[in-house]
Parts: sequence; structure tokens; C-alpha cells
Amino acid sequence: MDIKGQIKVLEQDVSHTPGTQVWFSSVQTGTRWSLFQRTSDVELIPAPAPTVTNNSSSPNDPLNWPSWRRGALLYAVGINSFLAAALAPILATGFPSISSSFGVDLQKVSFTIGIYMLGLGFGALIGSPTAMLFGRRLVYVSGSALLIVSSAWAAASPSYTSIILARFVQGFAAAPGEFLVSVSISEIYTPQERGFRLGIYMLLLAGGKSLSPLIGAGVIQRLGWRWVLWILTIASGACFTCLFLFARETYWARDYKEDAITPQMPGELYTENLRISPPLRFSHTLSIWNGRLSSAGWVSLTLRPLALLNSPPLLWSATVYALSLGWLAVLAETIAHLFQSVGGYGFTPIQAGLLYLSPLIGTILGSVIGGKVSDILAKVKAYRNNGVYEPESRLLMMIPAILVSTLGLAGYGWSIQLRTHWFIPTLCFGAIYFGCILGSTIAVTYCLDCHKADAIGTQVVLSLMKNWVKACGPRNTFLIIAGIHSAFLSATIFMYIHGKQFRIRMGKRSS
Repeated sequence: MDIKGQIKVLEQDVSHTPGTQVWFSSVQTGTRWSLFQRTSDVELIPAPAPTVTNNSSSPNDPLNWPSWRRGALLYAVGINSFLAAALAPILATGFPSISSSFGVDLQKVSFTIGIYMLGLGFGALIGSPTAMLFGRRLVYVSGSALLIVSSAWAAASPSYTSIILARFVQGFAAAPGEFLVSVSISEIYTPQERGFRLGIYMLLLAGGKSLSPLIGAGVIQRLGWRWVLWILTIASGACFTCLFLFARETYWARDYKEDAITPQMPGELYTENLRISPPLRFSHTLSIWNGRLSSAGWVSLTLRPLALLNSPPLLWSATVYALSLGWLAVLAETIAHLFQSVGGYGFTPIQAGLLYLSPLIGTILGSVIGGKVSDILAKVKAYRNNGVYEPESRLLMMIPAILVSTLGLAGYGWSIQLRTHWFIPTLCFGAIYFGCILGSTIAVTYCLDCHKADAIGTQVVLSLMKNWVKACGPRNTFLIIAGIHSAFLSATIFMYIHGKQFRIRMGKRSS
């Protein structure tokens, strides 16, 4: 079969294929999509995927909530994501000050980022099965409360050991903002709306990474590094308030037919009670405990992510997501060494913080293109495919992601090695963020479209990255990173051609 014949698999309408959805009705073969299409000419079906059998009309169904309520939840959990991302690099420009305070070298101080990332990983490992067992709201609110305590602990740390332990707990507490938000978005928005909202999530997530060093630099230069953490404690308190008020439970069992089967499982009973109830009062939505939502054991739910090994679409999404966001953490950990050291550009903390204006612009552009533009592209492809949407249609947006991020990574290391004008690596810095945010947004959206499964667990442990930079030099380091990044993201071509075939096989295995 030639390439055109292989790509033609995207046009097949195979029933019960995970991710394949009917988006349009009354579409005539050969018609073309117009951005100015009248709504009377075609009907956009606002329903979840055909594999979802319980499309309730209940006002308590998260998909039926008013837009303001869903928006409030989106921004409440989005703020949590912003904080989770901001906590990783916010102390980066203050490493020399922390080194002086505790009498340790910069290499040990940089471990405050690595241990925080390790805490995020443990938090996801514990929080993911807990959210499936007892609901998303419990995990959000309890994690936010622990974040307040751990941030205050870090601010008042009397020793290096104390701040390392506090940073680990901070990561553990902030984990819901990293792994649970995409799940919540998939539970309150239909696939047609999801890409733009995931773009907002990625904007806040990456915005935290790009803005926090700038904010931290200003605070550190005027008030000292401890005040950064005290301000974060206050911000965590504000985030807790938002989550407590607006992050209501989003769980809704959609894998049983309400008119054919009497609900027996805990999650089905919970959903059925909500379905037949009148709209919940605001005071009732504030409840943190909703009982057990799954009959599965905690250990079995913890091991469920191993199913990634049997799912090429999920494995591809996880790899692209981890690589795309992982390089951003790598950059944050090396900024002080490359730009503030005597052997580097000799920047002050505030000057190093201003470097993040470039990635902020890249973040905004990447999230807008990865969200809104990919939604439009998906609708165009679905309209031209007789109204049938295939998740692989979004993967075309990976082309600019691969090109821009690869050139940015290579150019960043090369320009610093040659000590070019600071504008060159700064421009590459923004290009890296643009490509990585675009790529990660598409990867998460594709993953949710295919399976709407658990959020992708990010595996980034970066405590040795600065040693690598010192040993190899920035040019070789980032050229290697660019090669790895380009190679893995280029697997998009394989997924674009064969993705639907994999989804068909997975659908047969699950039936």
C-alpha cells in the first residue's frame, strides 16, 4: 500500500473505534468547510464520542453545566496548574543567594528543582488512584491545603536539609495541578470544545514556568529569596479558596445504559443519584467527601497506567508530553549557570528573570495555535470526512512544533557556546517554548480524544542536568537534546498513518 493508501485509513468510518466521533450531520459528499459556514447549513453534534452510552440530560451532568460554572472550574484548576509550574523554577535566579544562606554550592542548590519534580512524580502516583477511588475534588482541595503548609515550611527552613524536604512535599502537594487538570477538562467539555480549553491549561502551566523566574527575580533582588516562598504561601491560600468554592466534583459514570441496566457499581450509583436529583444547591457542591466511586482496589488502580505499554497512541502522547515539558525544566535549571555565572553572560537576577519574557510570548502563541487553531483544523478535517472526526487529524499541527522546537534547542546551545549577543539565545528560548507548548497541547488533546484516560504522568527527574551541561558544554548538550526531541516527535508521522489502526485493535480488545 502506498502512502496515500495508508493515509486513506483516516477516512474510514469504523464503528466503535475509540476516538472516532460523528461531529457533523447533513454533510454532503464533496462539500467544503467554510469558516463562515451558516449554522443552518450543517449541524455540529455537541455529544461525546459514540462509545459514551450515557448522555444524560440531567443538569447535574458536568457536560450540561452552564458555561460560567465550567469556566469557573477551568480557571480554578488552571490557577492551581500555574502555581504547580511556577514552583519549579521560581527560585532559579536566587540560587546564589540560597547557596550563601546555607553554605552549599550551586550544584546542591539546583537540587531544589529536581527534588520538587520528584515530589510531583510521587504525588501523581498517590493522587491518581485516589482521585479515581474518591473523586477529583478531594485530591484538589487536600493537595492545595498541603501546599499552603509546605510553602510556609520552605520559607522558614533553617537548613539545607529542611528546604529540600519542604520542596519535596511542595511537589507532592502541587501534583494535582500537573496530572489531574486534563482529566477534569475532558469531563466538563465535549471533544469539539476540548482543544481550546486544553490550550488555556497549557498556557497557564507554561506561563507559570516562564513568568515565575521573572517574578522571583524581582522579589529576590528587593526582599530576598525567603519572601518568594512567603508570597507563594499567600498565593496558595488564594488558590485553595478558589478550588474550595468552584472545583466541584466532575466525576460522572458514562459506561452503562441507564435504561437497560440497574446501576450496581459505586460510581454508577453515585451518578444515578445525581441524574434523578434536582440541581444541587451550592452548599451541597462544597462537600469534599462523596464516598467511594470505584470498586477497584487502590493498588490495581495504581498499576493501571501500565496499560500505556499496550497502547501506541498513549505511549506516543506520553513521550511527546514528557519531552516537550521536560526540556523546559532543563532550561530553568541551567539559566543561573549559563547567564548569571562569571563564565557566562554575568546577568543580575532581574536581568536573568527578564529573559523569560521571550518564552512567555512563545507560550501564548503555542497554546493559542495548539488549542484554537487545532480545533478549527479538526472541524475542517471532520467536515471533509463526511462529518466523521478522527483524532489523527490534529497531528498535522506537530509539523511546526517539531521544526521550531528543534531549531530553537539547537540554536540556544550553539549561540551560548559561541557567546553571541544575548538576543540570539533569548530568541531561541522563546522558540523552544512555542514548539514545546504546541507539541504538548496536541499530544494531550490526542490522548484524551483516543481514550479520555488518566492524565499523562510526567517523568522528569533533572537533578543531574547541570552536571551534564558543565561537562559537555551548552552547545553539545542542547544539540543532543534537539536530536532526541526531533527523533521522538517525528514519530508523529507513524502515528498519523497508523493511529486509527491501533485504535481499531484496542477497540476490539476492549469489546
